Amino acid sequence: MTIKAQTYTFHCQFKTEARLPGYLGSTLRGAMGWALKKTSCALRRQQCTGCLLREQCAYAWIFETEQYRVGDGRTINARPHPFVLQPGFVAGVQQAGNTFSFSLQLFDRANELLPHIVYAVQLMGESGIGTGSKHGLGKFTLQKITANGDSIYAANDAVLHQVDKIMRIKLDTIGIDDIHCLHVTLHTPLRLKQGNKLNRALPFHILIRACLRRIAALEDAYGNGEPDLDYTGIVKRAGQIKIQESQIRWQQLFRWSNRQHCKVSLSGLDGVAVYTGDLTEFMPILRYCEQVNVGKQTAFGLGKISVQLK
Repeated sequence: MTIKAQTYTFHCQFKTEARLPGYLGSTLRGAMGWALKKTSCALRRQQCTGCLLREQCAYAWIFETEQYRVGDGRTINARPHPFVLQPGFVAGVQQAGNTFSFSLQLFDRANELLPHIVYAVQLMGESGIGTGSKHGLGKFTLQKITANGDSIYAANDAVLHQVDKIMRIKLDTIGIDDIHCLHVTLHTPLRLKQGNKLNRALPFHILIRACLRRIAALEDAYGNGEPDLDYTGIVKRAGQIKIQESQIRWQQLFRWSNRQHCKVSLSGLDGVAVYTGDLTEFMPILRYCEQVNVGKQTAFGLGKISVQLK
């Protein structure tokens, strides 16, 4: 139960003034999708469905994930995107010369497509991001890329070096002692659906259900298949965990969709919850999802959580 998952941090500098939204995740995701399609699409098709080059196209493999087949021939309706965006905290008006950074965590084969992504980020910088990009605002240059604390790309030599060792994520029980209290912090809006409705509270079993779905989907698509876990038993025992304190609240967040020509909600839960009970068996699940985000729209950077033991 392991997947290749490497995080790359892109360090950039604005060339012109930039006017950025309060949450940069949707802006970066949209700009990257546009740039990657522009640099990857050989046939200039509007739709990727049915394209003979789909499996060899960096844009289609990373962004167009509607269907895929697994080893036993089953068709899965929605492969999880092979990346998680970590947009950083830059917002508002930025002056020329200001620096910013964002990270991409790439799963499995997406790591092999890193050169395509780097070229797309450079094109994003030339085109600009944020409000006013059509008028020359928000332009930036890619200064360097780091991974595992090492520089793998610098603008002065324009050479992309391979990462020495791609990291892996797994359900690891090593070093976990008895745990009876923990804090879960939601750093970006967490969107969880139950019965086609978004949850506005976070009982522990709801969080664990979402984590199990995330792990199963990623492992099925990019690992060694869906983990052999006692899903029913884990969820049942999660239902016995109590909320000692909750500062969870609903955060309103919207983005503009160029495809749909309207505002689209990215609203979800944020804040901190304190849980008590026999929590030991849930720690590997939570630690896994600390690294890969959880819930809907992880490709926008949503669902970033952290766990602190108390």
